[in-house]
Amino acid sequence: MKYIIKNKIISFGGSSTVKDEGDNDLFFVKGRIFTFTKFKTICDLDKNPLYKVRNKFFHILLPKVFIMDAEGNRLLTIKKKSLFSFKQNFEIIPEPGCPFNISVQGDYIGRHYDILDNGVPVAHVRRNFNLIRDSFWLETDLTENAAFYIAVVIALDNYYDKLQESND
Repeated sequence: MKYIIKNKIISFGGSSTVKDEGDNDLFFVKGRIFTFTKFKTICDLDKNPLYKVRNKFFHILLPKVFIMDAEGNRLLTIKKKSLFSFKQNFEIIPEPGCPFNISVQGDYIGRHYDILDNGVPVAHVRRNFNLIRDSFWLETDLTENAAFYIAVVIALDNYYDKLQESND
């Protein structure tokens, strides 16, 4: 199934919508207006929180992004593997008890990513650049973990947003 994550054109908190190929709403991503950590919540259609994503407030070279469950318990930390790496590969550091063992491997320009679970590809992410807003396409056959994979995509978006802010 293909999930399309589009950042809203005008959004004070960085909210997004997640739709299928038929333009049907599947998930909502709510962002906060006044936050330095780009705190976002992935919600189902009934607005129940499923996962939370936020950036580390202070970083020296490489930003870190945290994925938490609905209660706020940290599951993963995502950061780029190397400062001087040409490929966009990310190190995923799971917390004890985390049910996911994933890695993220990207291409050279940060447009295509594969999400691997125990070394097996489970999802493919395509990042679309646009002058007004960016969007992501997530393709996976594992619909039971779709919300988690969407949280990973939101974390990647937060990572690049943080990098862009650092360079401004």
